[in-house]
Amino acid sequence: MAPRLTAAEAPRAARRGATPSAPPSQPTPPAAPRVEPRESPSPAPAAGASRLAARSPTARREPPPPEPLPPAAPVAPPPDHFGLALYYQQVGDFDKALTHYRVLLEQNEGSAEVHNNLGLLYQDHGQLDEAIKQFQRAIAIHPKYVKAHNNLGVALMRGNQLETAASEFRVALGGDPRNVESIVNLALVQKASGRMADARDLLRRALAIDPRSAGSHYNLAVVADESGDASTAIEHYRAFLRLGTVAYADLAAQVRARLTLLGS
Repeated sequence: MAPRLTAAEAPRAARRGATPSAPPSQPTPPAAPRVEPRESPSPAPAAGASRLAARSPTARREPPPPEPLPPAAPVAPPPDHFGLALYYQQVGDFDKALTHYRVLLEQNEGSAEVHNNLGLLYQDHGQLDEAIKQFQRAIAIHPKYVKAHNNLGVALMRGNQLETAASEFRVALGGDPRNVESIVNLALVQKASGRMADARDLLRRALAIDPRSAGSHYNLAVVADESGDASTAIEHYRAFLRLGTVAYADLAAQVRARLTLLGS
């Protein structure tokens, strides 16, 4: 029996820059610029004044230059709630990630990006209904948000709402026809609905776009395996092992065992 077919992983949280590997520390504020005192220019002598008059005891003495102002107290920058939410989401701390996402939404409820990431947080913890609400909110704000459509499709697929999921993947592909994740996910819906030929065609399309997609090779191998096409299954199981062993170590062990049974 072929290894169990799994849904392509939904895109991870949208990121601003690299995801931190440790909690982002508060940056040290730059030192306040040193205030240099201005030199008071010497007054020009009155026209026709003599040197003796300038040195007269009754001559007016100029006041001393003002004391320099003290440096302004440094102001700590606001916390990076977005970066902290991503970090805690990555390490699996649901409560802390949720706290920072809620702060972000209090600051700007209309952020499609934050709603999308919050949907992924709920989805990762099995709260599909909440995840679906957040993805739908992201789409309401930004109707052409390809990642949100793909992520909503994955959540619907996990909830066994296959036709609605397929519609979301098609919308995502309407916005980005070369989105390999959405192509693979649509292929999985087709397979689950018994449309094996359509699933195979979609997976070949994904590989034409990205020949190094380990997930596409694996899913095409499974479709071929379950259809009795051993030679195609072996070809793509091997490609999966070349490209995906590190990222999918547990699945790689199952694929090796299956190749042994196929006589490879």
